[in-house]
Amino acid sequence: MKNIDTKTRFNKTVSLKNELDTFMDYIGLDAKMQELKILDVWSDCVGKTIAQYSMPVELRKNKLLVRVENAAWRFELSMKKEEIISKLNENFRKKLIKEIIFI
Repeated sequence: MKNIDTKTRFNKTVSLKNELDTFMDYIGLDAKMQELKILDVWSDCVGKTIAQYSMPVELRKNKLLVRVENAAWRFELSMKKEEIISKLNENFRKKLIKEIIFI
């Protein structure tokens, strides 16, 4: 478990956003919030048709697991994997996803 450094915080003005981000990461909520955001932006990143046949399931160690309806869609999405990763990372404004695994 990470330690929060309280010595440097006293007598300093700090950004509330940075403090909340640190706290959420400390208690493990940051990853869950990102998973929820992926659900929100999935349809925008892959399109409505693909979103009907696929759904993000879990984000674990920069790997996104996506459930796909059948093998034909799994093949189609594997061909567009890099494009999907790029769009998702662009949406998050950081390199959050390094790999997608279609299941």
